[in-house]
Amino acid sequence: MFNSVRIRLTFWYVLIFAVLLTAFGFLLYELLARDLHRHLDQSVINDVRTAAAGFQGQMLENQNNAIVATAHTLIEFRPHNTYLAVMTAQQPLGGNYYDEMSLPTTDPVLQEPISATWLQEAKTKQTPVLQTIKGFGTAGGRLAVMRIPDSEFFIVVAQSQAEMQEHLAAMRRIFYLSLPLMLLIASIAGFFLAKKSLAPVAAMSTQAESISANNLHEQLSVSNPHDELGRLANVFNALLARVNRSFASLREFTADASHELRTPLAIIRGEADVALSQPRTSFEYQETLAIVRDEARRLSRIVDDMLALARADAGAQQLQREELYLNDLVEECRRAIQTLAANKGISVLCDSLPDIEFCGDEELLRRMILNLLDNAIKYTPVGGTVRIELSETPTHIRLSVIDNGIGIPAEAAAQVFDRFYRVDKARSRAEGGSGLGLPIVKWVAEAHQGTVQLESHSGIGSKFIVELPRQK
Repeated sequence: MFNSVRIRLTFWYVLIFAVLLTAFGFLLYELLARDLHRHLDQSVINDVRTAAAGFQGQMLENQNNAIVATAHTLIEFRPHNTYLAVMTAQQPLGGNYYDEMSLPTTDPVLQEPISATWLQEAKTKQTPVLQTIKGFGTAGGRLAVMRIPDSEFFIVVAQSQAEMQEHLAAMRRIFYLSLPLMLLIASIAGFFLAKKSLAPVAAMSTQAESISANNLHEQLSVSNPHDELGRLANVFNALLARVNRSFASLREFTADASHELRTPLAIIRGEADVALSQPRTSFEYQETLAIVRDEARRLSRIVDDMLALARADAGAQQLQREELYLNDLVEECRRAIQTLAANKGISVLCDSLPDIEFCGDEELLRRMILNLLDNAIKYTPVGGTVRIELSETPTHIRLSVIDNGIGIPAEAAAQVFDRFYRVDKARSRAEGGSGLGLPIVKWVAEAHQGTVQLESHSGIGSKFIVELPRQK
C-alpha cells in the first residue's frame, strides 16, 4: 500500500493534520477551562464581597446583633446555585442552601467543614481566600472565605463547578465526535489533492514509457515550466536531447568506423582473391603480401585509435603521470617523423627548445605530438616545411605545430576535431588517414587539463596550438 506516492502523501497529510488538530483542540480546551475557572472564581469573589457588604449593613441596622444580621443577610442573599454562611472562628452563625440542596446541618459545606487554616489565612488578608472543595455533589465546588474588617465574623460563599464541568464535557464530546469526521474528510481531500498534484507526473511517466531509441526526438509536455514539475520535465527533455545527440553520434561513429574498416578489408580480400585466382610469380605474391601488410597496419592503427577513444569515453584510460622534459619528448618525436617527412621532401624544423619540466603521461603525450606532426605532413605539399615551437609562461606550457600547407577552410575548422572527419576525404584516405588523429590530440590535451586550438587560413597553412597547465 505504501508503495504508492499518493498513499504516502495522503498518510503524512492526515497525520500532520491530526497532530495539528489535536494540538489545537487541546490548546482550545485548556484556554476554555482556564477561562471558566477564572469566571467561576470571579463570581465567587463578587458574591462573597456582596454578602460581606450586606452583612455589615445589617449589623449597623440591628445594633451589632449578629444573629439578626445573619438571618436578614441569608434572606436577602439568595444567588443561583450558591451556598452562603456566616460564622466565627469557633462556630457557624447560619447558612442557606439553594433550592433542593440538602446539606447536613452539622457541616456547612457538605462533608468538608470550614478549615481553621482557611479562616486563619482569611484573617490575615484583606482579600477573599479561594479554595476548591469536594462539596456540591460529584462536581465539587469553589469556596471563598472573607473576614469582615475589624470583626470576628467570616463570610463563606461556595458555588458548584457542575455547570463548568458540563461545558467542558460538552467541549470534549464535540472534539471526540468531530475529530474522526474531520480526519475522514481530510483523508478524502488529501487523496484527491495528491492525485491531482501527481497527475502531471503520471502523464510524464506514460509519455516516458513510450520513448525509445527510435523516437528520442519526442519530448515531454510541459504545462507550467516555472513550477517544480515543469522544471523536472525540462531537465528530462534536456536529458533526452543529450541522449538523442549521443545516439546520433554513436550511429554516425558506427557508420564511419564501418566505412573505414570496410575499405582496407575490401582491399585485402580483393588482393587475396586476385592472388589465388591463378598461379603467380614470387614477385607478384610479394607485391600482394606487401599490400595486405600495409592495409593490415592501417586496420591495426584504426582499431588502436578507436580503442583509445572508447576507453577515454568510458573513463577507463588512466593517466600514468611521471616527471619528464617536454623538449626532449618533442625532439624525439621530430626524429621519429623525419623519415616520413623526407619521403615527401618536407623539412621538419625545430628551433632550440628550452628545458621544460612537465608531469604527465609520456606515452599519450608522444602520441599527441606524433599525430600533430603526421597531420601537418599529410597536408603540406612537397618542399614545404613544418615548424615546431615550444614555450612557457608562469601558468602554461604552449606547444605549436605550424605548416605552410593547403590550410583548412573556415567552415571546416570547427569540425576537424570530430571523429572520422576529413577536410579532403579522398586525399587523406589515400594517405592512410583514419580521421581519428586530431580527436585523439584533443582528448590527450583535455586529459591533462589543457586545450587545443586551430589557427588556419586556406592556401596559407595551419597552426595547431596545445596549451597545458603548468603543474604546481
